[in-house]
Amino acid sequence: MRKAVYLMLAALLFSGFHAVHAQEEDFATRFERILEHYMNTKDGLVHNRTDLATAWAERLETSFSTTPDHIFPEDKLPLWLEMRSGLVQKTGKIVDAGSLGTQREALAELSGGLKKFVEQFGNPGSKIYVMQCRQYGEDGALWLSRTSRVANPYYGPERMDCGEVIAEL
Repeated sequence: MRKAVYLMLAALLFSGFHAVHAQEEDFATRFERILEHYMNTKDGLVHNRTDLATAWAERLETSFSTTPDHIFPEDKLPLWLEMRSGLVQKTGKIVDAGSLGTQREALAELSGGLKKFVEQFGNPGSKIYVMQCRQYGEDGALWLSRTSRVANPYYGPERMDCGEVIAEL
């Protein structure tokens, strides 16, 4: 009986700590987590690793789904709510894809959505490079990178250097 009471108290204390910690999270902290998950998803595709892309896309999908609304300014909250559903859906396509090619197509959609997100809400962290491979798909495809070095997620090792920096965010 005593052990059960201690376990319940520990659980309550931990959940209380977690709730306080979650409230203290700000936009910059959440943005960095989202960006890390995106970059790791993209890098999985750079290396032709569907398993890594899927695992990181699952984390990214969760990050989008659990981002607290209160970290956004009230006037931008409707925009966030609209964008979130699209970002979750696009990330889910990477998770559910049955092949490397399908994951790459989904990354193209997600990258465009994430670029718009950064343009609308700003980049509170280090510089982000917008890269583009004009040879992928009908209109080319873009992706985001932390470095200006080209590492193409759409062709992977076969054409790693296909692309260029087109913008900085």
